[in-house]
Amino acid sequence: MQNTASVWTSAAPATAAPAGSETVTVLVGAQKRTCLVHLPTAAHVAKPQPLVIVIHGSGGTGVSMAGTTGFDALADKEGFIVAYPEGIVGKNRGWNALFGKPIPGGQGAQVDDVDDVGFIRALIDLLHASYHTDPARIFVCGHSSGAYMAYRVAIDLADRVAAAGVVNGLLGIRLLDGKPSIPDIPPPVAPVSIIHICGGKDNLVKFGGVLTPKVMAKSVPDCVQHFVKADGCAPAGKETKDAGHGVVRTLYSGGKAGTEVELVLVENCNHSWPTPQNGLSASQELWAFFAKHPKHASQ
Repeated sequence: MQNTASVWTSAAPATAAPAGSETVTVLVGAQKRTCLVHLPTAAHVAKPQPLVIVIHGSGGTGVSMAGTTGFDALADKEGFIVAYPEGIVGKNRGWNALFGKPIPGGQGAQVDDVDDVGFIRALIDLLHASYHTDPARIFVCGHSSGAYMAYRVAIDLADRVAAAGVVNGLLGIRLLDGKPSIPDIPPPVAPVSIIHICGGKDNLVKFGGVLTPKVMAKSVPDCVQHFVKADGCAPAGKETKDAGHGVVRTLYSGGKAGTEVELVLVENCNHSWPTPQNGLSASQELWAFFAKHPKHASQ
């Protein structure tokens, strides 16, 4: 669909924005989409600022995601802009994140009329024009269904996004009549760095993948390898263990244009957003990875 974008600040949003934040509206085709944006003091200086787009899971909102992740405080400390887009798919306000052919008029996993990739693309353009973001430091991350969407963005918008973070999500394909609607998930359109964080006790988005009547999702190792191969990273990762906190990291380096892919297993976490109580702050882990992986000119 044809994408156009406009922006204005909502004087009285339906859900009150936290201090230091405002709601912007983006028009994508005929659909009006909203996003909560947190602008730290550093965002008002002349120097372009990094942008971190944080995507909520099903049933969540931008405000709830801000509260869960604590990204506003981290943005204030480190000096970046953080945006929380609002999903509109289905009654749980999810995302059109799956790959493959949608069913005309379908709902939920089979939705065909919500251009979420177009929404994120228009949002990146709008925030750059309005808030002086740095095109080389555009990052996206998400949790649960928002993590599926982060993976979708990492493939379809890899020419715009330097790195993506996935927390308890997978690469998913729509099934039609019980069969994959496409042969496989495509490679990213450009090299992109990936950090995949998963809970060792997650029984919803399982390490070994997900299969339902409508969705087939790759296992965590297969998701990671999809980007290792596409980026041209070394096939053997370097594993480090933090036994005291139950965290295992595997880093695949040497990718095109300096890209890397990292898998972080948090053994004592379920499907929730990891916090220090689980052995790891997912938000700090994501930002540390993002800060090391700006987009190079050859990307």
